[in-house]
Amino acid sequence: MGVEVSFCELRTKMVINVVDGKALGRIVDIVFSRENAKVIGVVVPGDKNFHLWGHKHELFVPYENILRIGVDAVLVELRPISTYKSVCSNVNISPHERCSLIQSKNQC
Repeated sequence: MGVEVSFCELRTKMVINVVDGKALGRIVDIVFSRENAKVIGVVVPGDKNFHLWGHKHELFVPYENILRIGVDAVLVELRPISTYKSVCSNVNISPHERCSLIQSKNQC
C-alpha cells in the first residue's frame, strides 16, 4: 500500500480504538475544513458511550487521533467524552465549530 488511501479503501477498514480495544465500525464520512480544504477528521458509527457529531451514535475522530492506517484496520486513540475538553482544544477549527462537534455544549 502506498502513501495515498482512497475513501473507497478507507471505508472497508475496521476502526479500532486502542484505548479500550473496541471496534467503532467502518468510516462513513470524511470531514474537510472549509478554510483550507484539508481533512480534519473522519466519522464512524461509534459507540453508545460517545455522543458527538450531532447524532447519538456517530463519532467524529479528529485527524490527530488517527494513529495508523493499516492493511486491515485503522487504529485511533479516543478517550471517553469527559476528557474531550482538552482534546477538543487541539482540533484546528474555530471554537464555534468545535462546540458543534460535541452534542453537549458545556464540554467546550
